[in-house]
Amino acid sequence: MPVKIRLMRIGAKSRPFYRVVAVDERRKRTGAYLELLGTYNPLTEPKEIILKKERINYWMEHGAVPSDGYLRIIGKAPQKPPRKPKKAQEKKAESAVAQEPAKEAQESEAETPSEEPKKEEV
Repeated sequence: MPVKIRLMRIGAKSRPFYRVVAVDERRKRTGAYLELLGTYNPLTEPKEIILKKERINYWMEHGAVPSDGYLRIIGKAPQKPPRKPKKAQEKKAESAVAQEPAKEAQESEAETPSEEPKKEEV
């Protein structure tokens, strides 16, 4: 049975409160859990984090995998790659890039003197 240490949201709407639990990873976010390992209250200042470290270590020794949310609250989460720009910003960037070569071509044409047809002398 794959076990995960993750956050279980139990707070009301717009009032988040989480339990840190050991749970079968196939269960729902708010489903039954194996053991309560702590709590996390993001609304207090500073954020209140209460953990049973002995029990967390026990589950980790028995193959439990910590979730990204749990790692984030204890400060050990891996860094996320930077976000991709939104599509609207991409289109603006693409149109600006497309206009730059056209402007450069117009400027270079303006700088070169226009050639007048040569008249032949008789």
